[in-house]
Amino acid sequence: MVIYLSDLYIYMSIKENTTKFNKDNNNFNERTNSTLNQQQDAINKTLDNTLNNVKRTTEETTREIPRYTQRIAEYQEQTIQTIKDIASGFIEAEKQVIGSFQSQVDRNNNGVWDLYNPQKIAENHAVMVNNFTSYLLNTSNLINNALASNMRVYNTALEQTRDNVKACAKTNTNFIQSVSGNSQNREANTSSP
Repeated sequence: MVIYLSDLYIYMSIKENTTKFNKDNNNFNERTNSTLNQQQDAINKTLDNTLNNVKRTTEETTREIPRYTQRIAEYQEQTIQTIKDIASGFIEAEKQVIGSFQSQVDRNNNGVWDLYNPQKIAENHAVMVNNFTSYLLNTSNLINNALASNMRVYNTALEQTRDNVKACAKTNTNFIQSVSGNSQNREANTSSP
């Protein structure tokens, strides 16, 4: 076997360049890994901060529930009181009208006023006020029931959204892991001699 000096020079040159390439490549890989680790740490920190903000906000909102409940109860009480005031005001006005009407009947007892019996008029107005009050209270109850029903529907939809997001996130994670695993397997297969 004859080795020429020029071949030895080329061989040494290639070996030196390969060693230099490997060192440069190792330094590049170290810098890349360091950068990737820093990015991963920054991402994790951001996600942890977001999770902490969500927890804090939901805890604050949970603490507000008694106030919301109290406000709803106050609105309901106020609605009922307003209905009572409407009925009371209407009845008082009717009393005045019937009182005025009765005084006319007493002054003009000529038989024409007999057609209009104040007692019957008062009873008819009382029935009308009772029906109107019942209507307002039933409407208030209908609104309250619709509100409660809508809250149940909203809560169910929110729970379904939570379950769907979990399933979607799991699917995405599995996909990314399988793609990442496949690319690592391809790299391992191509680097193996």
